[in-house]
Amino acid sequence: MKRTFIASLLAVICCCSINAQETVESTAVSAIADNNSAVPARLQQMEFISEAKPAADAQFYVYLSSASWCPPCRAIMPRIVAQYPAIKNAGGEIILLCCDRTTEAGLVYLKKYGIPFPAIMVDPRSVAGINLPGFQIPRGIPSISIVNPAGELIHAGHGATLLRWQDIIKK
Repeated sequence: MKRTFIASLLAVICCCSINAQETVESTAVSAIADNNSAVPARLQQMEFISEAKPAADAQFYVYLSSASWCPPCRAIMPRIVAQYPAIKNAGGEIILLCCDRTTEAGLVYLKKYGIPFPAIMVDPRSVAGINLPGFQIPRGIPSISIVNPAGELIHAGHGATLLRWQDIIKK
């Protein structure tokens, strides 16, 4: 029993580790954004659990991997929700990749934090199978991948780096 508890605790710590993310080189949105619609086209094919649907004309997309069972995710979510109107006004769109174990848990997460952006359920055991252009497989959550409409990666890293989104998209 003690071994099971310790193994579970270590798994949660590894999944939620703030240092588990690698940052890739940032590229300015203006330098690579074009009219290619790989991301919006793929998003149209996906099933969302939220009432919100993604903007088809966004200049950049943020894939945010997060879950209600993750303490760092819960800690950062109110700040991300607060940033969403500014991100939206700047031409961005956040897509929550909800790594909860059930749709019900995901819906409770959306409601509890008033998450206004589109959300997709993602099986945390098969996140590598998600087929989104430019998506970087996270080593832990919360994590983000910021891509242009063509699916070219602009930035990948820990979810907290989303709070510096203005600096990231201007580079």
